[in-house]
Amino acid sequence: MANVSTETPKIERSWKDIDLRAVAPFVALALLLIVGFFINPNFLGGNNLSNVMTRSAFIAIIAVGATFVISSGGLDLSVGSMVAFVASLMILFMNSGAIAEPRLMLLVAMALAVVIGALCGLANGLITTVGRIEPFIATLGTMGIYRGLTTWLSQGGAITLRSLDLQSLYRPAYFGNIVKIGGFNVTVPILIIFLTAAIGAFILYRTRYGRHVLAVGSNEDVARYSGIPVNIVRTVTYVIQGLCVSVAVLLYVPRLGSTSATTGTLWNCRQSPPWSLAALRYAAASAASGARSVAHSSSKSSAISCCCRISSANT
Repeated sequence: MANVSTETPKIERSWKDIDLRAVAPFVALALLLIVGFFINPNFLGGNNLSNVMTRSAFIAIIAVGATFVISSGGLDLSVGSMVAFVASLMILFMNSGAIAEPRLMLLVAMALAVVIGALCGLANGLITTVGRIEPFIATLGTMGIYRGLTTWLSQGGAITLRSLDLQSLYRPAYFGNIVKIGGFNVTVPILIIFLTAAIGAFILYRTRYGRHVLAVGSNEDVARYSGIPVNIVRTVTYVIQGLCVSVAVLLYVPRLGSTSATTGTLWNCRQSPPWSLAALRYAAASAASGARSVAHSSSKSSAISCCCRISSANT
């Protein structure tokens, strides 16, 4: 009897087999870091990198939610206005004095912000799915609605957290350092970035719902014929976007302790430079070409933040 070889042939891989769509964002980020170093050698310092990541936490966290929305074939332009609206209601509740205990008040206010953000995302999702309105038009409208409500709540001014006890209690949520590695401070926002990205990546890649999201975004008709509830899947992605906005608000409020109708304006297409819209466009291009990745969104948002920091350093 002839011996049958059970060895599997080894496949030789070359640099041509590398998926450039997966590598390009990280290469661009590395190039921006190098450019920033030549403009100002302190750019790659531990303190500056920690500061850049901390200040870009809002955009990075929102980009995780945008990954789900765009991967399902949707779009959300209202994130900046939603941040202002949710932050305003959160601060107004804390100023109401409904709960005397500061810690309990803070916990309830944070929970309220999460619920409001999820409801705002749910509204966007229902308008686009049940209302059958194009996501660009629908979220452009809700962007104006949330911004108008914020203007009405603030009476055209600013809404400031008045309680000094709440300010001191809430301040470490943004300015607190968890650990210092060399000259790099691992702050709470940096930790939240990685936790949010890890949870988003797990849901998108390791769960049935994540596969449904990618299926709906790839071909809506085929997904519907396969028995996937397209409207539910797409609506939930907007809820996830709202939850990510809420997390960004939880980090934004302790930074300044104040909000106004202009909060988050630079996070959408209202003014230049439109950082969030740029991140959305990059992610949409990746999604259209099949490269749907939480890491892509995070790296692109980091690259955009680096562009902002480099331009600031140059001026």
